[in-house]
Amino acid sequence: MFLENLYECCGILATFVGTLLEGEVFLLTAIISAKVGLFSYKAGLAAAFSGAYVQAWFKFLIAKRHGIQLLKKKPKLKEKIDKASKWFDKSPVGYLVGFKFIFGMTTIILVLLGLKDFGYLKFGIFSAIAIALWVVVLGGFGYFFAEPMLQFLDAVSMNKWLIIGVLCIIGLIVYFYKRGQDNHCLKLED
Repeated sequence: MFLENLYECCGILATFVGTLLEGEVFLLTAIISAKVGLFSYKAGLAAAFSGAYVQAWFKFLIAKRHGIQLLKKKPKLKEKIDKASKWFDKSPVGYLVGFKFIFGMTTIILVLLGLKDFGYLKFGIFSAIAIALWVVVLGGFGYFFAEPMLQFLDAVSMNKWLIIGVLCIIGLIVYFYKRGQDNHCLKLED
């Protein structure tokens, strides 16, 4: 009983911290852990939602407070923000509700919202909707495909040395091929 309570407590905490820091990988890991019975599926979803929601608020508030200074220090980020702003202005509600599904753009959109003088209440509501959709969709995906993913991981684990060997051979082939190409180019230049 103690061990089960420990798994549930630590699993929920790990899910919260993981989605706070990263996102998708920790959500899927938590859902697979819930599927095999380490903790409650609903508690895992709630922890994932909480972690992602805190992360969104953190980035939004940082952008509100320090966004202009950040853009002055990072001109490449400013370019990305300007491009995202053009897209965002065409369909703001779509981006607000779907920002968690746009891989690689979550931070950009959150910073953009902070810079656009977006209201706190509006941000809170739309980000809650977006994160709830993300948790339910990705969590549902993880829940329904947990068994095939676990079988795949078992197969990889049983054949790890074969996989490592094949990857090493492929790496050596690519290395010697590239090296041969470089040597061939050097001979042509002489």
